[in-house]
Amino acid sequence: MQVTPIAMEDASFPYRLGTECAEDVITCLAALGASSYLVVADTTVAELYGLDLATRIGKEAGPAHLLTHEAGEVHKVLATVSALAEQALERGADRRSLVVALGGGVTGNIAGLMASLLFRGIRLVHVPTTVVAMLDSVLSLKQAVNATFGKNLVGTFYQPVEVLADTAFLRTLPPREIRSGMGEVVKNALAIRPAMLDRLAGALRVDARYDDETLRWIIAESLAAKADVTRDDKHERRSGLVLEYGHTAGHAIEHASRGEVAHGAGVAVGMTVAAEVSRRLGHADAGLVPLHRELVAAAGVEPAIPAHVDTSLIRNWLAYDNKRGYLDSPPGHTPMVLLSAPGDVLHTGTLPLVPVPLALLDEVVDEAASRGGAAEPAAAYAGSPPAGPLP
Repeated sequence: MQVTPIAMEDASFPYRLGTECAEDVITCLAALGASSYLVVADTTVAELYGLDLATRIGKEAGPAHLLTHEAGEVHKVLATVSALAEQALERGADRRSLVVALGGGVTGNIAGLMASLLFRGIRLVHVPTTVVAMLDSVLSLKQAVNATFGKNLVGTFYQPVEVLADTAFLRTLPPREIRSGMGEVVKNALAIRPAMLDRLAGALRVDARYDDETLRWIIAESLAAKADVTRDDKHERRSGLVLEYGHTAGHAIEHASRGEVAHGAGVAVGMTVAAEVSRRLGHADAGLVPLHRELVAAAGVEPAIPAHVDTSLIRNWLAYDNKRGYLDSPPGHTPMVLLSAPGDVLHTGTLPLVPVPLALLDEVVDEAASRGGAAEPAAAYAGSPPAGPLP
């Protein structure tokens, strides 16, 4: 596995990336010498990989327990964290236990928050199985779950001791989840690393079929992008806020759809909304909007809000965006990350945020919804192969 050191101020951990490297994953986990291994996975990933991983850990490393939760964004709540913590304690978890977050961003956040709370903090290892998790969520110290009022409003900051990523896990993902990950890749290119745009534009596939070499390049570029803005901002409250590009509308779309719109797809559409807002405020020329739509479409995501998503709910969630409070915004405004050009982020003082009138944002959202068609089926891992051993 190729090792990339991840450093965010005083927080650091190795990110190990390979292909078909299950033996290395087990070896790394065994080297951590835990009293027990708490493998957390949703019910789908548990069947695909969790049972086999827990069995192999049990044979080669130490006692292992598979803790499962229901799949889907609607289960990313405190009640799920509490239920998993009770399962862990029932199985004898102690301060030397280690949480293995096996899955996508939802599981990573749930397991990460549980690890931070059990005994006021036990060790955490991420074993991501989705594109979004591999190149985005496991690279953040943010561990949070959703509340009635919006996404990721209840949580903390907690670092893993390692990330162990195997691109072979991505072979069981449906196209919907691959496209979701590519939405985050497009964000990284547009907001942070415009130098990767030309190669990325040629690499994106509407059919969501990518070879392992391309995936490793995409993940490596995303590691570098995130490092650029979090090296001196581990809590993502200053320069790291640029990672929220597309997330104001994107989170609202995702939340209003109750998870039917995947996270990265919501972010992709949210970026097109942000580009149009920037244009209307006079910050960007007309070419920025079509560039966004072309890249989003090339990634296989329709650059519009799906017709079935209630725009009144989207407008409601916009008012509860998790970036509130960073700026003294005027009444009727919300802070957003906006670009004037690829890689050129607008600032208010030192923060990569600008206040945007909610009325304008609502108007752009309504227009994006008027272009929308049907969304992809939301069934988790639809079309996945039968359950099997680790790749």
